Amino acid sequence: MASQTLSRRHFYLSPAVLAWIGLIGILILIGLISAVLVFWNGLYITRMSDPVPWGLWITIDLSAIALGAGAFTLSAVVYLFRLKRFQPLVRLAVFIGFIGYTTALLTLIMDIGRPDRFWHPWVYWNIHSVLWEITWCITIYLAIMLVEFAPVIAESRFFRNYAWAAKVAKFLHHLAPLLALLGLGISLLHQSSLGATYGIVKSRPFWFKPSMPIMFILSAVAVGPSLTMAITYIIEWVTGKKSVPNDILRAIARFSGFALLIYGYIRFWDLAAVTYYGRTPSVSEAFSLLNQQTPYNFSFWIFEILLGVILPAILFLTPRFNRNPGYLVIGAIFAVIGVVINRWNVTVGGLFVPISYSPGVLYELEPTKYFPGLPEWGVAIGVIGYGLALLTLGARYLPLFSNGEHS
Repeated sequence: MASQTLSRRHFYLSPAVLAWIGLIGILILIGLISAVLVFWNGLYITRMSDPVPWGLWITIDLSAIALGAGAFTLSAVVYLFRLKRFQPLVRLAVFIGFIGYTTALLTLIMDIGRPDRFWHPWVYWNIHSVLWEITWCITIYLAIMLVEFAPVIAESRFFRNYAWAAKVAKFLHHLAPLLALLGLGISLLHQSSLGATYGIVKSRPFWFKPSMPIMFILSAVAVGPSLTMAITYIIEWVTGKKSVPNDILRAIARFSGFALLIYGYIRFWDLAAVTYYGRTPSVSEAFSLLNQQTPYNFSFWIFEILLGVILPAILFLTPRFNRNPGYLVIGAIFAVIGVVINRWNVTVGGLFVPISYSPGVLYELEPTKYFPGLPEWGVAIGVIGYGLALLTLGARYLPLFSNGEHS
């Protein structure tokens, strides 16, 4: 009788939890319906076009990969730099990284138009393409994260009665430093390659600059750990269980704050070098057209710099604020928003400026505006629902903090 009562308590779901599950279900349902519509009708029903072939989905893709950067950052800190005090956060960081990368893959499946050909980069090698290299890096890094996270699954309540699972987990624990080293190299390579995708395109002066790879890496390294810190606090608030000491989470916040300042400094001088000191007629024309077509200046200075860099840095670095977990979570949210806006400004903003020459085209393309259509928003909502579902299941059923403290 006692065991039956315990089992009932274990599976009891409060009204708030049921409402949360219902919300996630609605988000995923919206995404599935939108995905079916896109697969059935093609990309024609989206607002994307030949002049602007990348839009909301590629923004989500790039943002999700950047936000998963806490995985390789914290793994390197613990296993390569031997800062064991951050060990409790590694599992959660890897899990968030896995969610981010699979979220990116989901949006890519929708974005490529022919998802049945997703395997082509692995079979038909184009070593001259940056996108080919990115595909391989993401594939390898996702595999590394799966191996890194396997011990967490093996130590979950579902495998506690299987001796072989404990042996597998112990063996993979010994491989952690090697996996951290491989993950750091592969992740840095493809984070920078994402920026290089834009930085090597000479025909688009808005993109063409060697600082792109550096800025993509720095923004990911700055924001990824802060997201892990914020989710840790949220899980603790929801579960009512303290899993990571506050001084460790504050140290993560301070690291992100300094990294944001470095990123903001380079971002500012990059803008100054391109638009003022090293200004060319083509760049001046591009920025002028961009400001006519979009609220680029407003989104850059307000969302990217003020709310995405300066405000989080103040909240992360000022003792008056970083002693309060609420301010740290708010700072992380604004830092995440800053990265998302940055990826939008870089990707979609660059496409608003038509190229002056395109092979096989006898005339210059007209400036084109873009705003996501309902199917694009629907898929985005579904992808968010997928990420929230994985995070909820992980927080409830997996030991996301070291030594099985959270189960």
